[in-house]
Amino acid sequence: METNSLLGVWTGTAHNSNGWDMKITISILQPLEIGSMLGIFDIPLISCSGTFRIMNIHGEILDLQAEKQQGNCEKADSDSLELLADGTLLYTSQGKGWETRGILERKD
Repeated sequence: METNSLLGVWTGTAHNSNGWDMKITISILQPLEIGSMLGIFDIPLISCSGTFRIMNIHGEILDLQAEKQQGNCEKADSDSLELLADGTLLYTSQGKGWETRGILERKD
């Protein structure tokens, strides 16, 4: 994965398995390195924000851990971003009894 190609602000709509959609913005602030801070995320609908730390990189998938959460964030068991062939990112977050997935595009 070309790590610098992900730098920037990514936004899109994610669908939660509980039946609602939400806008999410993820700002990737520095090159990817396991253990380092990826950047910040914001989900205005549920007033949730925080940072993501990179836990693992395998192929085009980044395994993340949410930290420094503020607001009404649900506790996720796993968070990930996958770089897709068309240059978008697939955001996936899973918790007990729910899953949120959405496609994020880079904002110019």
